[in-house]
Amino acid sequence: MMEPEHGGLGEIEKLGARAIRPERRVSDEDLIASELASAVLSEPLNKIRHTVEALMLLDEGEREQAGITEEEAKEAEKLYVLARTLQDTHINREMDFQSRIMVDHYAVIPWPFPREAAGEWMGDWLGEGFSIHYYRKPSDETKEKLGKLSWFDRVHYSTSCLDVSMDTYKGIVIRFTNYAMPRVARLLKKIIHLVSPDSYKQALQLMRGGRRGKA
Repeated sequence: MMEPEHGGLGEIEKLGARAIRPERRVSDEDLIASELASAVLSEPLNKIRHTVEALMLLDEGEREQAGITEEEAKEAEKLYVLARTLQDTHINREMDFQSRIMVDHYAVIPWPFPREAAGEWMGDWLGEGFSIHYYRKPSDETKEKLGKLSWFDRVHYSTSCLDVSMDTYKGIVIRFTNYAMPRVARLLKKIIHLVSPDSYKQALQLMRGGRRGKA
């Protein structure tokens, strides 16, 4: 826990106090700055999540002021759903008794859309031309079923109903982040202009474990 400075409240306590006292509420700008700071310091999937969460805090006028189009906002919502889905993937972990560490074996992705919509959701970023590997070899009946499916239907079925290898899951994450990151970076640059340099600097310091008001 952060030690209080000069007998006052620590930074976390100050932030909590501002949140619960009506006369000193955390401002919208503070919340947006916090999301942007989190995005800058995060790995790709969380960077996508925090940037879009900052976008969600903006009203229509602020989006227009930032130059964010309705099309960009709709795409961002879609990227957000996909990023959260890939974060919420079930990873089967088992103990390797020889090394005494937990080992990731396979993944099951809980896609939030039906198989029939797979092409609509995956077509822009997934592409074709990679192999799907399984932790457990599919039965002949399953192989026959997979062979009758279109590419995106096959990816959806394999990753949500079968146990795909970690290499397959990581490959999907890489393809998604390669597509999403340039778009999210453009949004982040637009949103950050709505936040004062001081608010952003203070949020970044808090994320890094610093103190408000200090360089």
